[in-house]
Amino acid sequence: MNLHYVVKELYYQRRRTIISVLGLSIGIALFIILNALSLAYREAARAPLKEIGADITVQRPGNVPQELTGAVFPCSAVTIRQEEITKIEKIPGILGTGKAVLVWVFDPHRAWIVLGIERDNPIGPAILRAFVTEGRFLEDGKSEALIEAGYAQQFGIKVGSNISVAGRSFPIVGMVDASRAPKIAVANLYLPLKEAQAIAVSSKPLQSVSPFAPGDVNLLFIKADQQQIISAAAAMKGILGQKAVIATPESFLKLLGSLFALSDKFTLAASLIAMLIAILIAFKTMAGNISERAREIGVMKAVGWTQQNVTMQLLMESVLQCFAAGLLGILIAIVVAFGLSFMTVNIPIPWEMSPTPHFLPGGGVQLYKTLRLPVDIPLKLAAFALLLSVLIGGITGALLGRHISKIKPSEVLRHE
Repeated sequence: MNLHYVVKELYYQRRRTIISVLGLSIGIALFIILNALSLAYREAARAPLKEIGADITVQRPGNVPQELTGAVFPCSAVTIRQEEITKIEKIPGILGTGKAVLVWVFDPHRAWIVLGIERDNPIGPAILRAFVTEGRFLEDGKSEALIEAGYAQQFGIKVGSNISVAGRSFPIVGMVDASRAPKIAVANLYLPLKEAQAIAVSSKPLQSVSPFAPGDVNLLFIKADQQQIISAAAAMKGILGQKAVIATPESFLKLLGSLFALSDKFTLAASLIAMLIAILIAFKTMAGNISERAREIGVMKAVGWTQQNVTMQLLMESVLQCFAAGLLGILIAIVVAFGLSFMTVNIPIPWEMSPTPHFLPGGGVQLYKTLRLPVDIPLKLAAFALLLSVLIGGITGALLGRHISKIKPSEVLRHE
C-alpha cells in the first residue's frame, strides 16, 4: 500500500472526493443529531425532578374531602404510612428519601396551601433555601414559617408578622420567590415537617377521610440509581397499590407528547436509516470510482500489483474518505446542536404534583417548567460516530474487493 499515492489520488479526483465526503457526512451528522436530541429531551424531562433534588416523586390519590373546613388533604395526595416508607427505603436502587406533608387549610378568613418540609434534607423542598428573597430560612427546632412572596404581598404579610393557621401561631421569618422556585409541590406557606404533621394529626375532617398518624406523610421525594428507576417505581406500586402516582423522568417525557419525546425505538430506527443511506452513498461513490478507474487498475495489475495490493490501496482510499466525512459530520452536528440549544421546551407539571384548589387564584392555571433544550454532543457519541464512519469505509472497501478481482488487465487494455 502506497499512502502517498492514496493522498494524491484523492486530491487528483477532488470533485468526486468532496461529493463522497459531503454525502456521507450528512448521514453521520443526522445520526449524531437524532441521538443528541433524544438525550436532550430525556435530560429536559428530568429537570422538574432534578431541581428539587429527586429522581422520583410518590403520592397516593384518595377520596375528595367531605367538606372544605379546617385542614384537609388534596384528593391527589393522601396518607403514606411510616411502615410503607420503611419498605420503600429498602427497595434496591433507592439512594435516599425526602418527606413532605401538603395540606389545604381553610380558616374562617383565609385559605392556606401549607407544605411541611424537612429543613436539612437535600432531597425535596428544602432546596427552597436558595430562593429566599427576604429574611432567612427555617431554623432547626423552631415553630416558624416561610411565605410565598406574591401571596404575602396580596394579603399585606411581612417578615416578622405572626399568622394563625389551623389554630396555631407562626412568625414569618422569610419570603420565597415562587416564580424561581421548583414547580413541584408549590405552596404559599412552608412549615417545618413536624408542624405540618401536627396540623394533619389534629384535624378531624382530614382524619375522617384519610387517617394520619405522627410520622406519616403524603409526599415522598426519592433519589434513585438511574439504571433502576423503572424497576424501583414498579416495586413502589406493589407497596402503595396500583393507583399510586409515581412520577419519573419517563412520565414527564410522555407529557411532552409524541412530537417532542423521541422514543428509543424511533431514534434507533431513524439512526439505522441514516446509516443505511450513508453506506449506500459511500458504496455508490466507491463503485463508480472503481468503474472509472478500471484502466488504472488494469495497468496496476499488469505491472505487478497483486489483487491484495490493489484491494488494500482502494480500501485505504475509502477509509480516509469516510474518516474525513466523520470529522465533517461531527462538525456539522456541533453547529446544528448549538442552534437547537436556543430552543425552549415547556414541560407541563401535572396538577396532582402542585394541587391548588381550582377556586383559588391560579388554581386552574397549568404550570410549566420552561427551559432551554440542553442539546449537547457527548464525547462518546462523537467518538462512536467517527468509528462508525471508518467502519463504513472499511465495509465498503471490503465489499468492492470482489468487483476488483474481476478486472482483468488483458480485457481492460485491449480497448485502449
